Amino acid sequence: MILQRLYTLAQLLLCCTTSVVSYKILVAGDAGGGSHYYILERIAKALAQRDHDVTVYVSNMYTKHRHAPPLKFVTYDSLVTMDEWESLLSNITSSYLSGEDFLSQVQSQLKAAPLVFKLMRDQCHSALSDKQLLNQLREENFDIVVGDFYYICASLLGQALDRPYVLIDCPLPSTWQYSINNNPINPSYIPATQTGFDQQMTFVTRLMNSFQICLNYLLTFTFFADYDHLKQIHNIKPEVSTYTTLGQAQIFFMNNDFTLDFPKPLMPNSIPVGGILTRPGKPLNPDLEAFVQGSEDGIIIFSLGGYVSIVEQDMADMFAGAFSRLQQRVVWKQRGKTPKVIPPNVKMMEWIPQNDLLAHPNTRLLVYHCGVNGAYEAIYHGIPVICLPVFYDQPDIAQRIASKGAGLRLDINTVTSEILVEAIQRVLDDHSFRSNMRTLSTIFKDKPNHPADEVALWTEYVVRHGGAGHLRSAAYDLNLFQYLLIDVILFMTICILIVIVTMATCCRCFIVTKRKLCSKKVKAE
Repeated sequence: MILQRLYTLAQLLLCCTTSVVSYKILVAGDAGGGSHYYILERIAKALAQRDHDVTVYVSNMYTKHRHAPPLKFVTYDSLVTMDEWESLLSNITSSYLSGEDFLSQVQSQLKAAPLVFKLMRDQCHSALSDKQLLNQLREENFDIVVGDFYYICASLLGQALDRPYVLIDCPLPSTWQYSINNNPINPSYIPATQTGFDQQMTFVTRLMNSFQICLNYLLTFTFFADYDHLKQIHNIKPEVSTYTTLGQAQIFFMNNDFTLDFPKPLMPNSIPVGGILTRPGKPLNPDLEAFVQGSEDGIIIFSLGGYVSIVEQDMADMFAGAFSRLQQRVVWKQRGKTPKVIPPNVKMMEWIPQNDLLAHPNTRLLVYHCGVNGAYEAIYHGIPVICLPVFYDQPDIAQRIASKGAGLRLDINTVTSEILVEAIQRVLDDHSFRSNMRTLSTIFKDKPNHPADEVALWTEYVVRHGGAGHLRSAAYDLNLFQYLLIDVILFMTICILIVIVTMATCCRCFIVTKRKLCSKKVKAE
């Protein structure tokens, strides 16, 4: 009996013990800063915690992220300076803040896109130009490359090293990313990125949505033309287009979760992993903790993110005027113009621990630009939101939050102190907003793995099986005419026309013959 129990215990221990295999993984860490980088760094840490040998490939434009053991860093010299990026972001912010309608926003996109494309292309050229460094990476013989989908160079790097690669969408997945992944996108109920529409669209909004999808495709092929040229310069399989190169990723990790996003069809190799940066809160520093705890009515967090700057003095003063009328204290992430008079209930900081503040029990509301990472942090901690979207996917995220009753969406171009104060009071007084957000939080957390661990597990899966070709749809091998059945539609149209013409000819012959017979009969009589 004792031996049998020992044998059973040994079997249980054997079942609970997993064989740990260490893989060599290269993470193409974008330029090395901002929200895109933070997502990749979180994934890199999740992989390192699973005993993998992780190397992060980034530019020398940033230096503050180089101390994240056990990660190793390999840096390349950037042709793009921080001043260039900052200037571009400032110009984009100004152009979007000046646009008040849909056509103005489209015009802003068309102006900003070439500048963004140029800097991203130059950044990629930097990453691929150091041949000695690339040879060192080849000698490392990595098992897989993990990169940012939007940072196109990650897929080119994987192709240059002849390694399988997986890609993650760091913003909310866009229309052209869905097309590359071969995920169906129907304009009748799937809103395109940068429209700010929900799934209940009128004829006019469906028309605008279709136009935006076409515009996204147009910008995509303009964007990829530069990278096709880079592939030729650096001799990275120039016969394979950049569009096809992206489509050859083994797995597409989508930075969305249907707790927030609208339901839509996905291919088997498109894995939703929204909320990668979510985590429990950490204690605040003593000074900030004293400010937060000192408010009997709770605190409000105000931030326009790491990219958006308040460029007009009037706007800074407007926000200060609104916050001065509140009973709550406000933690304000300051970027750009500072208000002429800072209210006594406002604490301005160049950087705020947003996640830790959201986790604090005294936090009541988040007022921010509606970036995707902040949206999932707010959902994770159950904090309602007032959205002030500026550009790119922010209007889309704002509409998703508003449609789920978890917050309100305001227009940053037309908002006034009165409108903002009224919106804040409404969200604070109407408990349905907080209740809906807590419901979303419960749903979001009800999953077997954290999103970062989910990425790690699927990355290991790809390495173990030498790829994930069995999850790849046959749609990848079809050209546009075949995929949209244009050739079939043309063939069927021609057949129908032939039948119609044949029937019409037969009817005409019948009528003509009948008339002739009738005419002969009349003459005979």
